[in-house]
Amino acid sequence: MRYTIPHWLACLACATLLAACSDGSDRPPAAVSVSVANLNILHGFDCDPPMPADGDQCRVPERVALLVDFLIDRDCPDIVTLQEIVNRVIVQRSPFESAGPLDSIIDLIEAELPRLTAACGFTYTLAYEPFLAQGVAETDEELVLSRYPVLANTIHPLHSALYDIPNDYLLFARHVLHTRIAHPAGDVDVYSTHLSSGSDDATNPCDSFSELVAGTGIGPRVDCPAECDADDTVRACQARQMALLVEATRGEGNLALVTGDFNAVPGSSEYLEMISRGWLDTHLAAGLPECDAATGENCTSGRSSTAASLENPALGVRRRIDYIFAATADTRCSAGGVTGTYTLAAADLFAAQPNPFAASCGPPPAAMCWVSDHSGNYARLACAP
Repeated sequence: MRYTIPHWLACLACATLLAACSDGSDRPPAAVSVSVANLNILHGFDCDPPMPADGDQCRVPERVALLVDFLIDRDCPDIVTLQEIVNRVIVQRSPFESAGPLDSIIDLIEAELPRLTAACGFTYTLAYEPFLAQGVAETDEELVLSRYPVLANTIHPLHSALYDIPNDYLLFARHVLHTRIAHPAGDVDVYSTHLSSGSDDATNPCDSFSELVAGTGIGPRVDCPAECDADDTVRACQARQMALLVEATRGEGNLALVTGDFNAVPGSSEYLEMISRGWLDTHLAAGLPECDAATGENCTSGRSSTAASLENPALGVRRRIDYIFAATADTRCSAGGVTGTYTLAAADLFAAQPNPFAASCGPPPAAMCWVSDHSGNYARLACAP
């Protein structure tokens, strides 16, 4: 005999099941999804007037507070990756020039943690590992905020035109922060970086000499590492190194999130280095349009790193160079005791609109318009049985 469940009873059963799986928000329970926000936050030392103690790094305390507003509004992502972190009072711009004193972005974030805890219902762990414990202070380090325990946190140097490792000649370095997080659905490996720009010879040949002052012959001569090709650029070599690092250190079955400011557009060799391995460009994988340089829609970079630009509600971006790549193949996760694998559930831009939490924004005394000269990224991956 066939038993037919009455329609009203089936609906009641579905509603009961959905209620049991829901945490009262629009997103699935934290234990069965991994959410991540990524942003180059802008160190802001270029915003300072030339005299020490006269600058405010483009109103950096207000920008960090605005970042927290966006995080709360986005339902407190499990993981937050940030670049251009400065944590030193005096920053050496070159052997001949310094900037500062500067506000520590880490100190400003730590001061905002109680507000995040009150709004989110949990306390973020701050994962940070300075690359230069001694010597020349850097303006561009990475930081991760994690809702869940941090199992390991390691900084890895990348090939850099201004960092001659064998000869210990160090002016400025690029690197990757690798953070392993004990997420309830399974351990997650997070890799965050900021690849070279024109300011540190990104497009120079991999084997290169960087003359610090024209005509002097003074500067580091950096050999191309064995894993890169001689015809690579410095930045292309960095992308290769990062991809190989992910492959070598990612835990078996772990979801890997590769985030940051790559200073490279879709279709570039740096971009292809990531997606050629089957990693998702979460922006495109979610069906979002490519960056429209004419309108700035779906772009992440191009806004000037000046107070005038950050206080202007105009979008001001024209390229997409910031990414969340997700290595989901061969992943293992657990949702309610059922084993599954990760799939992309949602993706969008992050902090990509002028301050929506104030009636208006602009120069003081108005609220700050933008967190950074970049717009960021957001993605959520679900553990699907």
